[in-house]
Amino acid sequence: MFDEAVRAAGSPMLWRVAEATVDLPDQAAYWMSRAVLSESEPGGITVDPNCLGILGGTDGDPLVQNWSIAVRSEDHERALAALTTAAETRLWAVFEDGHEVPADEAEDFFCDTDLYNPNYVGIDETTTSVWMDCKDGIMPLMACTMLRIVKDELRKAGVRTAHLHSPAPASLG
Repeated sequence: MFDEAVRAAGSPMLWRVAEATVDLPDQAAYWMSRAVLSESEPGGITVDPNCLGILGGTDGDPLVQNWSIAVRSEDHERALAALTTAAETRLWAVFEDGHEVPADEAEDFFCDTDLYNPNYVGIDETTTSVWMDCKDGIMPLMACTMLRIVKDELRKAGVRTAHLHSPAPASLG
């Protein structure tokens, strides 16, 4: 059923299917990986299929999501500047439904919503990565918007080729 919908509608439908399967441990990681991979631009900014991946779900383990995006690029300084801009100005204002609230509307929006957004967004300069404290929540639509923001900020900073991936969480080795 999902395969037919994805064939007809492409990347946007992949993200909707990833969202629809978050409570299905045997399918969640698969559909998330396909959705993430659909954001790759061959010869430009590519995305590892495990970036922002859904982990766990086997042997009774709970599902969790890896909320880190690392950038591998020949231009470390520009990549780091792009991640810093994304962290300070945009990523904190992305909600679980994938909606990004403009900074000038954020205060009013925060007061009027029950939607989840990251508690904290930080930069790790040693790995050229950004991480979001999302309390292990599984939120594919938020992940979609975050990937697109990082790609957008990389382009604005002049980074044309890069590879986005998620470092393995420390708790998983």
